[in-house]
Amino acid sequence: MIMIKINFLPVRDIVRRKKLFNQIIAILIGAGCLIGVMVVIELFQLNSIGNMKKEISLLEAEKTKYSKTLAEIKKLEEEKKVLITRIGVINQLKQASSLTVHVLDEVANLTPANRMWLKSLAQNGSQLELKGMALDDQTIARYMDDLEASGYIKNVRLASSALETYAERSLKAFSITANVDMPKK
Repeated sequence: MIMIKINFLPVRDIVRRKKLFNQIIAILIGAGCLIGVMVVIELFQLNSIGNMKKEISLLEAEKTKYSKTLAEIKKLEEEKKVLITRIGVINQLKQASSLTVHVLDEVANLTPANRMWLKSLAQNGSQLELKGMALDDQTIARYMDDLEASGYIKNVRLASSALETYAERSLKAFSITANVDMPKK
C-alpha cells in the first residue's frame, strides 16, 4: 500500500511570506543603519560647530587684545612721523643758519679791504644782495670772480654799477646779486 500524502498547507504562501518578512526586516535594518549613520554625522557636525564657535570666541578675544596693541602702534607711528618732520625742520634750520655764517665769512674774507667796502648785505632765503663802493671796475670784476669761486655763493651777477662822488673822489657804486647754497659734498 502506498500511501499518497497530500500536503494541504500553503507552502508557497508561507515561503513567500517568509521572504517578504525577511525583506521587510532587511529594509528596516538598512533604514535603521542609514538613520544611525545620519545621526552620527549630525552629532559629528554639531561637535565641529561647537568647536568652531569656541575657536571663534577665542579668536575674537585675541583680536580684541591685539586691537589695543594695534591702536598703540598706529599712535606711535603717527608720533614718529611728527618727530621725523620736526627733526627735518631742525636740520634745515641748522643748515640754513650755518649757511648764513659761511656766506658772511666768505663775503668778509673775499672783500678787498683797501679797494672796496660794503654798504649793505641782505640775504633773503637763497638770494644774496651786496651793495657797496669800489675804487674801479676791475676791483668789482675781481670781487665777483672771487665770490663765484666760493663754494657757498653761485650765479654772481652785477645788478648795477654807477659812478658816484664820495669824499671828493670818483668811486664806483655797485649792486651784486647771487644765490647761496651749501656746497655739494
